[in-house]
Amino acid sequence: MLPRTVRFVFAAALVAILCVSVRPALAGSRVSNATDKAATAMQKGDYKTALVELDPLAAKGDPNALFLLGMLYDAGKGVRQDQARAASLYRKAAEQKHLPAQLFLGILYYSGQGVKKDPAEAARWFQGAAEGGNDEAQFYLGSLYATGEGVKKDDSTAIGWFGKSAAQRNTRAMGMLATALFSRRDGDQDLVDAYAWSHLAAEMDPVQAMTSARAVIEQYCNEDQKKRGKKEMADWKRKWASDGKR
Repeated sequence: MLPRTVRFVFAAALVAILCVSVRPALAGSRVSNATDKAATAMQKGDYKTALVELDPLAAKGDPNALFLLGMLYDAGKGVRQDQARAASLYRKAAEQKHLPAQLFLGILYYSGQGVKKDPAEAARWFQGAAEGGNDEAQFYLGSLYATGEGVKKDDSTAIGWFGKSAAQRNTRAMGMLATALFSRRDGDQDLVDAYAWSHLAAEMDPVQAMTSARAVIEQYCNEDQKKRGKKEMADWKRKWASDGKR
């Protein structure tokens, strides 16, 4: 079971992207000059202009235009909400290896919005985006492996994807990673890692702070494990700080 309702997370992402900034959704894709005007219009809430810009580009198969137009139909901004149409547009972009489109299409298949719910199909699209480095796709794919929905349940694979996502500062992945490592407890290091990730998640995300299992995990750690966990936390913070300066 995902830590939040998938549809809630997806809707929140759409609102944030459409009302604040389109460009975070295009991370991992090549933003073309052709769609830049539309992206700017969407950021300003000028969906009419965005549609005028996007329609001809999408008709020509531009993957960014297909994705952005899909977002408008998905959220019902400037057009009547039509998630089936959104799924079709996402698919056309996703088939061109557009990572955000693969993620959003996967979420629609997972939640059953606009398409028939199909966790296996969701996993297929998450896989491509996850392999391309999309942290949200890595998180969702890890969640599927953790529950065995659409894929064969595999705790080690789930931990692997959660780890890749958490390394990119995805706090939900941090929380799930900590829980998965604590549940496995295959040796001393799992407890150290669970301590570190549960505390990092709580420090960085108020929601994770409320739901974190860090207090339980800490009870199972001896002083040496806590000390190593704190060092691991410090190491990650230094790495992220260094990455932010590049």
